[in-house]
Amino acid sequence: MIEDRMRAPVHGATVWVYDERRRVRDDVASRLVALPFVGRVEVVGDGQSLMSRLATRTPDVLVVGTQRAVDTGLSAATQALRSHPGLPVLVLGAPDDAESVRAAVAFGARGYLRWDASAIEMGLGLSRVGLRADGARIPQQQLPQPVPAWSGAAPLAGSAPTTVRSTVRDAAPTVALSMREMQVLTGMSQGKSNAQIGRELYLSEDTIKTHARRLFRKLGAKDRAEAVATGFRRGIMT
Repeated sequence: MIEDRMRAPVHGATVWVYDERRRVRDDVASRLVALPFVGRVEVVGDGQSLMSRLATRTPDVLVVGTQRAVDTGLSAATQALRSHPGLPVLVLGAPDDAESVRAAVAFGARGYLRWDASAIEMGLGLSRVGLRADGARIPQQQLPQPVPAWSGAAPLAGSAPTTVRSTVRDAAPTVALSMREMQVLTGMSQGKSNAQIGRELYLSEDTIKTHARRLFRKLGAKDRAEAVATGFRRGIMT
């Protein structure tokens, strides 16, 4: 699902918002389109539509919402960054979703905000990932440094993403996953169900669940989202 919102006349930056929750993406879009330097907001509700659109053109900034209970937001962010490494990605998260946000930043997202950030805070976030007040992109070498990192308390407060990446990965203990466990974890990172992963690996869904339980135990994860976030955060998945 893709919906467009524009100022009249159309001018300024193009921002895309990805989130499966209609209420969240509509609310975020309404705050973004109110910014004077944002001319167009495209609202995307599913990962397939997002990747299809990215195959033909890219926005000035991609805003991706994450949820602790599901891994689709993190998967969308990492797939977009894998396909378009230079794409400015801003992650929206909640205080209880710090692991997913940290994982996205470790993979290349340039910053993050609370999902309920005000329009002013969102404007600040966009400026920190490369937009000027006139809607043009700031050259990469001129971007302000450091880009603030997630604290779980206030928007854009903390240390730089590069610091988060080195601190989290270096301090994490080594985890050895089997080949099957890695394949299952990779499928989870792509938003696939246990049944879909099983069909691709020619294994039963029960067997996939067994591998999932084992990798959850090894990673100390309670669910799929935490397992995927931990995999990226520890550098197990690239």
